[in-house]
Amino acid sequence: MAQPKPEYPGKLLQAAAIAKPFQDSIQTEISERKEKQLSIPKLVGILAKPSPPSIAYAEWTAKACQAVGINFEIWKTWDDSEDVSETQEAESLQNFGLEADVEDLILAANRDKSVDGIMVYYPIFGGRQDTYLQQIVNPSKDVEGLNFFYCWNMYHNVRWIKPSQLGSAPGSTNEAELVASDAGAPEEENAPPGFCKSILPCTPLAVVKCLESVGVYDTSLPYGNRLHGKTITVINRSEVVGRPLAALLSNDGARVFSVDIDSIVEFSKRTDEANNTNYKKSSKVVQAHKENSSARLRPAHDVRSSPYKDPESCVRASDVVIGGVPSASYKVPTAWIKEGAVCVNFSSEKNFESDVRSRAAAYLPAIGKITVSMLQRNLLRLVAYKELASQQS
Repeated sequence: MAQPKPEYPGKLLQAAAIAKPFQDSIQTEISERKEKQLSIPKLVGILAKPSPPSIAYAEWTAKACQAVGINFEIWKTWDDSEDVSETQEAESLQNFGLEADVEDLILAANRDKSVDGIMVYYPIFGGRQDTYLQQIVNPSKDVEGLNFFYCWNMYHNVRWIKPSQLGSAPGSTNEAELVASDAGAPEEENAPPGFCKSILPCTPLAVVKCLESVGVYDTSLPYGNRLHGKTITVINRSEVVGRPLAALLSNDGARVFSVDIDSIVEFSKRTDEANNTNYKKSSKVVQAHKENSSARLRPAHDVRSSPYKDPESCVRASDVVIGGVPSASYKVPTAWIKEGAVCVNFSSEKNFESDVRSRAAAYLPAIGKITVSMLQRNLLRLVAYKELASQQS
């Protein structure tokens, strides 16, 4: 007699299980550094406001670092002897002195030779003030990968850099030298001699690692194109998570529908396109295009209007659906999910209905532990940059 079909046949994924191999690897590397009497990496987390979610994340990060042997300190703008109320926290949005205090802490961490990594708990003000603060973190200590140097590399799919290139101007780093060398095409985890992997933002990278762990990435395909043939919807286009995530996925070959509150756009891997503008390009643009293409500096993906004009159509067409809307009321209807799709939620709120696994093959409700592992891995890579740069000099 046939067994009855379970109500929710889709697999419920656990962030802890996905994060564990990374945590084990990080712990092993820290242990090896101790055995070799090398310095233990130190991470500083800067708290601007007594926001409960930020404080909880900072405390969680502290425990995660302690578990693997990383030194972690929390630097606050307020003294713990002060009882800072939620009202005062809200009023701090208009406190222009707070920006100067956060800037002072960032600059102090930049100067402190004992500090290997800096993270700031955003949002603080939102908008351009937060963007400004992100850009003054020394890129050699930016574990979150928010500095423009790393953003530019990510959008242009520059995966390998030399320590001497760290923080240099856009267009001055490229992979042409690597391609022309005996190293050939880069392998995922093995940097060619003299090169390191560029830092990627932690939460988008955590989503990528989730998709790798459940087999969405096809390892039989060439590195850099392992999402070829996959259609993905990302519901969020924030500059910190949603947009970079869409770029990373399209750089790896996926067709990505990026859904935001007021528009839907499509990200796809760039081909050597014909003229995609409604005007004739100047000779200067044509020459710059040629030079940048030869140096592999062209943006790695195209962004265009989506052929689908509503979220439902995007979701129904997708092999993977990723939710990142910070609202408890927003839910992706299970009826929209393609049978056998993979669903991932990176929002602090659950963006999928409780019966999502009745249609999804796999569902991951939270990725926080994986994000912290990516943060720690970025820290170790920054330490490797510093040590490699010292050897080269």
